[in-house]
Amino acid sequence: MFGQSNWKTDVTQRMDQMEQQILDLQRALADSKAQTMRLSQMFKNVSKKILLRLPVSIESLEKHLIYDLIFAEEIETWLQMAREGAILDLRSSDEFSKSHIPGAFNLPLEQLTNRLDKIARGAPVLLVCENGVKSVTASEHLAAKGFPFIYVLKGGMSHYQGATKALEEIAQSVEV
Repeated sequence: MFGQSNWKTDVTQRMDQMEQQILDLQRALADSKAQTMRLSQMFKNVSKKILLRLPVSIESLEKHLIYDLIFAEEIETWLQMAREGAILDLRSSDEFSKSHIPGAFNLPLEQLTNRLDKIARGAPVLLVCENGVKSVTASEHLAAKGFPFIYVLKGGMSHYQGATKALEEIAQSVEV
């Protein structure tokens, strides 16, 4: 009598549904834990930046980026706040020699992996390229290697209107 009713089929279907719901909840819990860890790390980084009086980009926070964006007009302020920071120009040596931000170091993206030891790990790093694409790629690499304070010049040198080293040298040679 018991085996011939629809009751057994209904119970089996409901048990299967409950098992699927449990699996879904376990996945949601794992996702929640991962997001909590990401947010915790982001909070730690922002806290460190605030304590060290480093710039924090609201746009980067909103987009959950691993780097902070610096606009071209903010470079002078960034240099003052990131006293021991370095500006790394990721363009080729030829592009760098034509013009670059004063005080920048040329480290072409292709050489970044082999020369990580040249970059101070705890110091802020501003990455510069022509349009920002190489800088984002480099920021992902540096973040994976444990660099905590990474900044990217938004739009790269194509948006930078400030004085450049090559232009300054030309102007000085004309004045002499």
